[in-house]
Amino acid sequence: MSKIPIENDGSCIKKFIDRIKSKLGNTEAEQLKQAAVEIVQNCVDVYSTTFGSGDVGATGTGIVSNHHKGKIPNGTTGLIYGKVQSGKTNTTIATLALAEANKFRCFIVLTSDNTWLGKQTAERFTNQIKGGPVVRNWEQWKTDPLDFGNQLHHYINDTGVVLVSTKNVRHLENLLKVLKSAKASSVPTLIFDDEADNASLNTNEAKKAKKENNTVPDSKIFELIAKIRKQVANHIYLQITATPQSLLLQNLDHPCKPAFCVLSKIGNTYIGGDIFFKKNSKHCCIIKAEELDKLKKQGGKINPGDNWDMPPGLKLALCCFFVGSIYKMNSATDIDAKYSFLAHIDHKRITHSTLENVIGSFVVELDKALRSKSSVTKREDALKWLSQAHAELSKTASNLPPLNELVVELEYELRNTIPKVIDATNPDKEPKYSPGINILIGGNRLGRGVTIEGLMITYYGRDAKQKTMDTVHQHARMFGYRQELLDVTRLFLPEHILEDFRAIHESDEGMRQVIDEDTGKIKLTPVWVGRKLKPTRANVLNPAAIGVFTPGSSIYPRDPLWTASEVKKHTEALDKLLSTFKVDDEYHEVEIDYLIEIISEMPSRFCSGYPWEDERVKQALQAMKVEGIHKGILNVRRGKNGNGLDLSNQTNRPWVSNFAQSQWVSKPRQKYTDVPVLVVMYEKGEKQKSWDDQPLYLPTLILPKNKFVFMFNYSEESEEVEEQKEDELEWDDSEEIDEN
Repeated sequence: MSKIPIENDGSCIKKFIDRIKSKLGNTEAEQLKQAAVEIVQNCVDVYSTTFGSGDVGATGTGIVSNHHKGKIPNGTTGLIYGKVQSGKTNTTIATLALAEANKFRCFIVLTSDNTWLGKQTAERFTNQIKGGPVVRNWEQWKTDPLDFGNQLHHYINDTGVVLVSTKNVRHLENLLKVLKSAKASSVPTLIFDDEADNASLNTNEAKKAKKENNTVPDSKIFELIAKIRKQVANHIYLQITATPQSLLLQNLDHPCKPAFCVLSKIGNTYIGGDIFFKKNSKHCCIIKAEELDKLKKQGGKINPGDNWDMPPGLKLALCCFFVGSIYKMNSATDIDAKYSFLAHIDHKRITHSTLENVIGSFVVELDKALRSKSSVTKREDALKWLSQAHAELSKTASNLPPLNELVVELEYELRNTIPKVIDATNPDKEPKYSPGINILIGGNRLGRGVTIEGLMITYYGRDAKQKTMDTVHQHARMFGYRQELLDVTRLFLPEHILEDFRAIHESDEGMRQVIDEDTGKIKLTPVWVGRKLKPTRANVLNPAAIGVFTPGSSIYPRDPLWTASEVKKHTEALDKLLSTFKVDDEYHEVEIDYLIEIISEMPSRFCSGYPWEDERVKQALQAMKVEGIHKGILNVRRGKNGNGLDLSNQTNRPWVSNFAQSQWVSKPRQKYTDVPVLVVMYEKGEKQKSWDDQPLYLPTLILPKNKFVFMFNYSEESEEVEEQKEDELEWDDSEEIDEN
């Protein structure tokens, strides 16, 4: 795809970047600008290729010259792949500001259906976009969207307009009316879908794949977004998320399958998975899983004496928070700075209530003990707990004052500390912070998209029976730009949940690196899935199209090319590549790239329902390099005297049995467990064996027993699946349900 010249500057982008420089510094501002340039370049190129040149770019008119009609064109969906809590909204605003300089004129921002988060987003766009398009939101047009659209017509053709809407059915229906009334289809449009993997996908995808359910309608939000995309037909649709698993696993022709991707870079002060999930991290504290069970079992108990059982891990976590908060309050330049403790162990309201009582009771007792309002023994116990917390924080906080100095200040702070439950029972739709110490308890309301101000200590124990990687990753509210709190930041969680987080972090890093190395193959990029984890919720995927490369399994093509016209040149190439490998029972260590080169010369046709597909096999091998597997094993088998093997061709496809004999697979599988093994068989290809009198090579690949499963979507067409039991199609999504 040729690059269309774009404008790299303009009043709107300049004002925004200057604002970022004053807040975050020159380095972060420059990274943001470069990301915006890359994204806008992709948008201009894809738009011009799809709809014709001249509308957008440095010399664009800002007017649609060739109105697209029909279904949403393939290739117009892009992905901004960020990190959790990494400032993706800033990337969106910078992209929008630069796109305005390149003659996009209608900007649609779709945000969370959480009203207060949506309002927060609308305010940020309103306050930070200066010298460019006007910003309007769903609250302003809800009374009369048609009249509102008429009033926007002038702006759309002049400065441009930004329309912010939550992903709510009524709000999206009104947005559609605004777009029609404003004649937005007359100008190039850019759609930003924040957290596009969350509410925007078709939640009836799995049901629609069943043969007898071909009349199942699309889910409503998905349907409305599709109507919006058709209304502003000449558009680019940008998905924004840190968890793209469900997007990458859509069918290749699906409107939600990204065709290009830009990795959103992080600033130098970002705290992420490399801090918390590396081996022996000093910022992680392991608690016993049993204490979470004990906490949850207290729910609903009659407790007349308020004698709540405070487990040791939670006690240490709270004491670390109190000590760390006093330390930071004494040294902060902002006397109204906020510091937060987050307890997230369950989605159930009863557990939230229990935590509120347990923590509240402990805070009261600790306060009384420190002020000598209870027994001497209790004061001694309180000082012992705080001493343990002080020792824990001293591992990373080199300037931590002596405990006795901190206790003096703590005596005056604890009495005003009241735990706050943030769930569906709370009339406050958003966390309300006080200067100083804040203790927050919650579940889904404190998940995706929520930034916890001054988050210092996280006590995490959410443990669903079947974890989905995108949901768990979005629970990482401890990530973010809080470098000034890093020395006293801690994550308390059980070992097995830490291992899940670690696997998710490593898979995310692996996918990002593979995509970064070759963004042109985003449609074929595998989704890395940790063992015993699911990539995403099942209802948004077509199970007939999903294929899995399972660690330790052997795979081979089910329809290898074999006629002379198809394979002659490939056989000649492999004769040269493999000329030094003569002995059947020898195993040679070679570079992964060499295995990929060999596989490239053994082409096949894909058979639906089987894992081998040439490009995806090569992508999986590339992904192994990212995981640190740079070499594999090659075994070339030529038969007696090296003249070739006598395998008979199976004229019916798919091929039902492995080309390799069982011992050719079992022996290397047992010996080389940690690297891929490629067994290549040289076949005579004789006519009497149903071949074409053309020698050929056939592969079998034995996958290493590594920690990741590689998942792909194989289908370009919507496939149907046979009727299956519900639990075969639907993974356990219980943790997705709001507090019940």
